[in-house]
Amino acid sequence: MLVVPIVASLIVAAPAIAHPKLLSSSPADKAVVAGPSQIRLSFNESLLAPLSGIDLAMTAMPGMANHGVMKVAGFQTSLAPDGKTLVAALPRALRAGSYSVKWHAVSTDTHRVEGSFSFTVK
Repeated sequence: MLVVPIVASLIVAAPAIAHPKLLSSSPADKAVVAGPSQIRLSFNESLLAPLSGIDLAMTAMPGMANHGVMKVAGFQTSLAPDGKTLVAALPRALRAGSYSVKWHAVSTDTHRVEGSFSFTVK
C-alpha cells in the first residue's frame, strides 16, 4: 500500500507550499473611482509587513497626451489589524488620471509573490 503514504504526504505538504494570494483590492482592478485616499489589498494569509508593499504610479493624466509615468511617493504602507490586509495611506486623495499598482507580498513561508493592477480616478 504505497499509495496511502504518498497521498498523506501530499496532503500534509500542501499548506507548506502555499503562498499569499491577492483576494481583493480597493480600488479594484480596472475600476473608475473618485479620488481615493488609501489603497487596500486583501490577501488569503498573514503577511510580513517589512517585506510587503506597493509601488504606485500615475500612468496618464487627462488633457496631457504625452504624459510620462510618474511615481507616486510620500505614502505610508502598513498592515491592518487582521494581518492580511496591506494598506497604503496616501497623504491626499489621488488626482484625476490613470494609475498602476505593482505589489509584492511575503507571508510566513518567506516566498515573495508579485502582481499588478490598474485603476482610473475620475
